[in-house]
Amino acid sequence: MFLATSEYLKKIKNIADMCKQLKINVYIWGEKGVGKTFLAKYIAPNAVINPKTATINPVILEDFDKNPVLEFKNNFLIATGSQPLNKDILKKYFTMDIELKPLSEHPEDIEDFIDLFKQQAREELKINKHINIANPDISENLNSLKRQIYSMFLLPQQKQDIFEILKHYYENTNEDLTYEEELNNFEKTLFSAMRTKYKSKLQIANHLKINRVTLTKKMKALDV
Repeated sequence: MFLATSEYLKKIKNIADMCKQLKINVYIWGEKGVGKTFLAKYIAPNAVINPKTATINPVILEDFDKNPVLEFKNNFLIATGSQPLNKDILKKYFTMDIELKPLSEHPEDIEDFIDLFKQQAREELKINKHINIANPDISENLNSLKRQIYSMFLLPQQKQDIFEILKHYYENTNEDLTYEEELNNFEKTLFSAMRTKYKSKLQIANHLKINRVTLTKKMKALDV
């Protein structure tokens, strides 16, 4: 399955389908988490990833740009990397290359990936839970988005559950922190969450019913 809502990913899918049908050697590149291996597996579902010797199956070589030397020949080769290849190397091993752009450049596809990762989390974690992703974390593209969704599935569902976990932690911890240090840890966590949820310190101050100047001083002191 290949998710494609944006015109950009639809074009990528058309190119990938051509590579799949004609068994064209292709180099897929882009920054971390854009889905390079995912696309490679779509093109060659039965490929062997990073083999040491030639196989009768298609081959996927990850991080090829770090060591662009092919030690064996294979009938159908797909490689991935974070940087474009030198033209001579690209011509030597591949028929074409595909650049996968960051998720921020085709945000129309974010919702589809959220739904995909939710489904995967329910199946893998055996947790039937409804979650709402108000602020998708695409700082590391699909990697951070998937991590965010799985983390939310594993979070306690009620505030009381969190307090029970915290109570259990204090009953069993060997840490020797002062009251002030514990409060600082709590405030830093709270302010970090508020920065994610709200766009400005004024909004945070209004929500927490705290003076904005006081809030700013506290956040600066806690390096939030």
